[in-house]
Amino acid sequence: MTRHEMSARSVFDGAVFMPSQMKLLEDFKRDTHPDKVNLAGREYVGEHGHTTWLPLVRKIKQQISTDPTLITEYPHILGIPEFTRRATQLALGKDSPAIVESRVFGIQTVGCTGAVCLGAELLRSCYCSSSSWSGPILLSSPCDDSLAGTFKAAGIEDVQYYRYWDAESNGVCVENMVHDLENAPEQCVVVLFASGHRPTGAELSQEDWKRVAEVMVVRFHNETRNQA
Repeated sequence: MTRHEMSARSVFDGAVFMPSQMKLLEDFKRDTHPDKVNLAGREYVGEHGHTTWLPLVRKIKQQISTDPTLITEYPHILGIPEFTRRATQLALGKDSPAIVESRVFGIQTVGCTGAVCLGAELLRSCYCSSSSWSGPILLSSPCDDSLAGTFKAAGIEDVQYYRYWDAESNGVCVENMVHDLENAPEQCVVVLFASGHRPTGAELSQEDWKRVAEVMVVRFHNETRNQA
């Protein structure tokens, strides 16, 4: 092998690159159709293609910029403690047994993808290494294209799906979702979307969440008895 051939090679020569959102956005920009609509972004966009700030976001940014007590230093590696504490209380309820018994804590991440990536790494390093567990992960159908790849990149290849969206009713089909969760494989890890489901934007109602929670509780107790 010549020196030129050695220098031309790269450790990334065999890498397989997944279709990315960036490619989709570039294709959108090149599209000349006058009525094109971009549904791939995560932000609100106005008629002229510019990001629209929600009033609450604008208000909070103004508060942050004028608050003399804020420190510009890097936050703790786990995030801002007060923020994660309050976010955990908001998610689980201030009187949740998990919070009262100090069995839960929050970590601040860069976006939802960062949170999923950390969760996948946690499963791989703690769950997979301490048992024969290797999945499956249950994602909603449809879901963000990057989610399955994130878990597979962490070494969890078994990714399955539960039904979420119903094209005929143009909304969430809770019956199908509950049915799939009731019949999901034992010891599976279910990824749920608390809000802002991507790509549908459709969310569960409070009553729907109660049904999903009931299924989770029943499945947990049944699997615990089976393992005893």
